[in-house]
Amino acid sequence: MSHNKIIASTIVGNILEYYDFMLFTFLISILSPLFFPAADPTNALLLGFTVFALGFLARPFGALLFGTLGDKWGRKKALSLSILFMAVPTAIMGLLPTYEQIGLLAPLALVLCRVLQGFAAGGEINGAAIFALEHTPLEKRSFWGSVLTSSAGLGALLATVVGALFTLSIFPDWAWRIPFILGGALGFVGYYIRKELLETPEFEAITPLNRLPLKEVLQNAKRPFVKALAVGALINVPFYAIVGYMNPVLHTKGLIEKSEMMLMNAALLVGVLFILPVMGRLGDRLGYQRVMSTSCWELIITSLIAFWVFSHGTIETILVAQIIFLASAEGYVGPSNGYLNQLFPPQYRYTGVAFASCLGTAVFAGTTPLICTQLAVWIDPTWGPALYIIGLTAFALGVLRWGTQVISSRQMGEAVAHP
Repeated sequence: MSHNKIIASTIVGNILEYYDFMLFTFLISILSPLFFPAADPTNALLLGFTVFALGFLARPFGALLFGTLGDKWGRKKALSLSILFMAVPTAIMGLLPTYEQIGLLAPLALVLCRVLQGFAAGGEINGAAIFALEHTPLEKRSFWGSVLTSSAGLGALLATVVGALFTLSIFPDWAWRIPFILGGALGFVGYYIRKELLETPEFEAITPLNRLPLKEVLQNAKRPFVKALAVGALINVPFYAIVGYMNPVLHTKGLIEKSEMMLMNAALLVGVLFILPVMGRLGDRLGYQRVMSTSCWELIITSLIAFWVFSHGTIETILVAQIIFLASAEGYVGPSNGYLNQLFPPQYRYTGVAFASCLGTAVFAGTTPLICTQLAVWIDPTWGPALYIIGLTAFALGVLRWGTQVISSRQMGEAVAHP
């Protein structure tokens, strides 16, 4: 199977799985009052944000299971199972009775489905990148890693478009269920696609470890583990600060309609799809750390602007500020898969990358909507959330520069070819 076919097959599976995972994010302001009724709409939204965070907290556990499976028995097996773990609870979410129909069992069932989705995502998001990049020459890994991240954005865009379509006023109130049921069906298509893939050359060339890969990671790769954790901490925060916090808050306050919220999210995702590959290419040419470090400085500045405009601007200026804010983060996101892939050797790469980055994502990114909401109340709607982004970015920047030199993946490829 050619490299292009392998990448294309991985991308299709990634699109389908990310579609399933992101549906809840985009429909959270609709689901919250149905499953968590409260006198105050903000309290219902807070409960929805809590479920959102629980999905992320399940990720490290999924990363351990699928990472161990991927390091000991193959990347292909792990990815085939992860998409099934995503498809089933997604379909069930579309069939769940609401709180009005079955009481407390409704939110409990929704939480269980979301936790299972997060568990599956722990093995998917980094595992797909590892699989694709182990089929890719060293000097092109930042670019193809960014393309794979773009495919996740395409899955999120698909979720946005489908979610926007079935929440239009021309459809009945229960039509929000259709995207979930459709997502479950598409997940089984992704499983079939992945069953046809070939195992990676790097995995086939190694002898799997006799002991658990996690022990090897914690004993012999402490610094790479912290670096991967920092990447996982920051990589999704700007995105979820917008689609998980800003826009649902605007909708809950009645400032935008459901369809407008979906269109704003779609506009952001389209911009990301074009910017990410450019940043990935720069990572190959200039070095992962250089491009990612520059992005961190840009993110610190634009976060102040974005949250000020969010508190004081019009819908039009808020959207422009969000686009600038998210664009400044893509220089960090674009090269990140290539950067993560070279931190660990193949024998425990899947576990090291997946567990560390998912742990960072669970603790910092998955809680972003909840933390931003609380900081807006405790400190200020502008400075509270902005300070969270700035502090996390400064941490990621410091860890990124910790004991490493700037080297491009092209130079890495030349070093391998001419040792």
